Amino acid sequence: MKKIVKIVIIIAVIALIVVAAVKTIKAKKAKAAQIPAAKIYPIVAKTFTPALSDVTLTLPYLATVGNDADILVSSKIAARVEMIKKSGKTVKKGDLVATLDTTDIKAAIQSVRGDIRAAKISLQNLLQTHKRTKELLAVQGASIEQYQKEQSMIASAKAGLDTLRHKLQSLQNNLSYAQIKAPVDGVVSKTFVSEGATAMPGRALLQINARGKANYLLVRTPGNISVKGVRFGSKIYPAHSLGSTYHGLQEYKVYVDADDLISGDRVEVSVVLYKGKGIRLAFDTLLDRDGKSYVLKAEGDHAVPQEVHILQSGEEGVVVKENLAGEKLVLAKPDILLRLVSGYALKTEE
Repeated sequence: MKKIVKIVIIIAVIALIVVAAVKTIKAKKAKAAQIPAAKIYPIVAKTFTPALSDVTLTLPYLATVGNDADILVSSKIAARVEMIKKSGKTVKKGDLVATLDTTDIKAAIQSVRGDIRAAKISLQNLLQTHKRTKELLAVQGASIEQYQKEQSMIASAKAGLDTLRHKLQSLQNNLSYAQIKAPVDGVVSKTFVSEGATAMPGRALLQINARGKANYLLVRTPGNISVKGVRFGSKIYPAHSLGSTYHGLQEYKVYVDADDLISGDRVEVSVVLYKGKGIRLAFDTLLDRDGKSYVLKAEGDHAVPQEVHILQSGEEGVVVKENLAGEKLVLAKPDILLRLVSGYALKTEE
């Protein structure tokens, strides 16, 4: 009997606990139902409406200034360098840029002049002897063999005299080569020998970077970039491919209207990658996902993605293959575009 009473009491306690728990749950549900639901606000974003227009896309680059009149000044004789212009000096055409020692040349000139005088005297004596031989030959006082031998000696003497005269002329020319003058206006950019060193024929003494209307820009770009031109200042200039590479980079030559440039300087330019009609989009209209590019069209309170194919990209944006003229595209950062794609509502700014 007591066991039955205990069981009934336990069941009654459990029932009371269950009833209390149910009442507590219902009270919490009722309280939660009174809390207002959180509002989901739409994402506010700007829009952009592209149009078919003239588009120029560029990328910034550094170009090296050159000039077709740049020149390496070389020595034509072997001599000691007495004076040479230092690097950085500005020179005008005709200015003296280097002088060479002429002591040996002058000594050689004096020696050759002495040889010429001696050769002239020797020739004169031969001519006089030959004249007498000719007179004797007329009266059979000399042999024809002697007469012909003297003719050969006279011819040899004349040839020797001509050789000495040519040698003298060459030495006098060498004397003039000792005064080396600038062939163009410009700046001495490099010197390859110092004062007191020996200049050798054909070896460069210094380099002069010219100034003038022959200035050009040398631009080097990767091989996958097709250069349509180069913008320097406010003007776009044609780029001429040199058909050569430098460390794997394609080389282009661009002639510019700028007389104040100095060869060797580096200047900022913009390489033109695209120039023509096209639909230009800002980078903030693009969403890249899984290797593909998308734009988001604003349709009511939703953004609808559309895949696009980029024809060219530059500093100013991209040109796409699709004709999106007149479409209302969402303009926002990638994280905002991604949220819109995931289903967030859109509110466009006017």
